[in-house]
Amino acid sequence: MGLYNFEFQIKTKIKFGKNKIEELNDSLKSFGAKRIMLIVDQGIIEAGLIDKIEKILKKSDLDYFIFDQVKPDPTIEIVNSGVRFLLNNNINALVAVGGGSPIDTAKAIRASFSKRELAEKITADKLPLITIPTTSGSGSEVTKAIVIKDENTKKKFAVANENLAPDISIVDPVMTKTLPPYLTAVGGMDALSHCIESYTSHEAVLPFEMIATKGIEMVKKYLRPAVGNGNNMEARAGMSLASLFGGISLSNCGLGLVHAISHPLGGQFNIPHGLANSMILPYVMEFNIIANPAKYANIARLFGVNIDNMTEMEAAYKAVKEVEKIKKDIGLDYSLDDFGVDKFEFIAELALKEKLMLKSNPRSIEKEDIIKILRRAY
Repeated sequence: MGLYNFEFQIKTKIKFGKNKIEELNDSLKSFGAKRIMLIVDQGIIEAGLIDKIEKILKKSDLDYFIFDQVKPDPTIEIVNSGVRFLLNNNINALVAVGGGSPIDTAKAIRASFSKRELAEKITADKLPLITIPTTSGSGSEVTKAIVIKDENTKKKFAVANENLAPDISIVDPVMTKTLPPYLTAVGGMDALSHCIESYTSHEAVLPFEMIATKGIEMVKKYLRPAVGNGNNMEARAGMSLASLFGGISLSNCGLGLVHAISHPLGGQFNIPHGLANSMILPYVMEFNIIANPAKYANIARLFGVNIDNMTEMEAAYKAVKEVEKIKKDIGLDYSLDDFGVDKFEFIAELALKEKLMLKSNPRSIEKEDIIKILRRAY
């Protein structure tokens, strides 16, 4: 659309801040909700976070039902189970608590349910969705996209639609306090990849560039301390914002080759999404630099590098080095070899089918380019 020719919209209402979770009941009642479906995974239950939600809900006259079948990389079957659960319990509002998997599952359940030909003609607008992120990375709490896995083919597919965006997201950094260091690191690299890819996307426009670059700055400032000390609430809040900014910017600018490759890596080799992103990100950045060196040079500046006496290309490559430093410092210095990744040609072929991701990548891509990137990350 061009730098000064764009549409600006964030469909999801965002409530951000410490103890904002206490506003859950008021948010539900604003929709006239009576019977609530809580969508979670076992990690949320084991961390005791569902107890916090239940304690709040018990202060109201709302009935709630817990759907806890969500697993990492949610599948079509889990979504179908969720729709059956919803119908059996006469649910009229959804609350997703967790990371990208519970939230994407909730979006898919709502979308599947709203397409049913019911006498009540229930639509997504009449089945409100509130998201409560407990991780800092996926940004799914505000995006209009989902990624679902076909368990039969082991392929992930991404879908984007305005109707998938949640109605309200309650982003309370306190809900991320129990996140262990490894998951904090993986989520943080997911947020960083979202911000970098959306900022450098050829579909990027000024308002969302500003949001994405602020997200990059916040990852630089807060990811290391958040991994090092989970009780550092300033760092937790900073990473919650970075995740939020990544979600907002990717929804409006798109992503790129990092995600096109990481989806088949996750689907075929069960590599956690944020970790797959972290392994691929530096090499995709190197590949894409030539398409927009000024932006990559600016990323180096956002990371705190003094680029005054560098050429634009020198500065751009410094951005890659800074990403590698962050990965090493937070304990994610992994390679594809560590996960037994092979079949580079097959992965490349699957990546080329990720049209939603590739259409906004700043540089055109051939199969051999992807194979070279995979070899670099091996």
